[in-house]
Amino acid sequence: MKHLFSLLQAALKRLAEFCMVALALLTLSDVLGRYVFNVSVMGAVELTEILMVGVIFCGIVLATLAREHVTVDLVPVPFGAQGLKVSRTTSHLLAAGISALLGAVSWTQAESALEYADQTQMLNLPLAPVVFFMSGMLFVNALVQLGMMWSSAPKEQPHA
Repeated sequence: MKHLFSLLQAALKRLAEFCMVALALLTLSDVLGRYVFNVSVMGAVELTEILMVGVIFCGIVLATLAREHVTVDLVPVPFGAQGLKVSRTTSHLLAAGISALLGAVSWTQAESALEYADQTQMLNLPLAPVVFFMSGMLFVNALVQLGMMWSSAPKEQPHA
């Protein structure tokens, strides 16, 4: 499981890095074009939005893999280690369920965008692949949550 998580983490890091570099270059060229040559990059806002989807939705899974989401203990956990185990399992199940629900809802939105051939205003880029990517990353996040729940569960020790 750890090997699969490390491969997924490496792939998502490269994709997020690519999107960040593309965002920086796009912004640089748009600003230079606008203020130096009096010509802005056509569709820069649309491209920025699409690249931000890549950064954000890769980042959600990367934050989950690194256990870097903000957590708050609202209620004291009773029963020591056993209570902590139940609390963590419940948290992983809840997070996985919410990610899966959001993934399913966004999948229907992606199907709708595909059916109606929704496009961006300026560049006429299809929106369905972007929404399918968002949905896919939410499903991956749900699977990662379940995998982390399974891998963090203590293994039973054989009796001597």
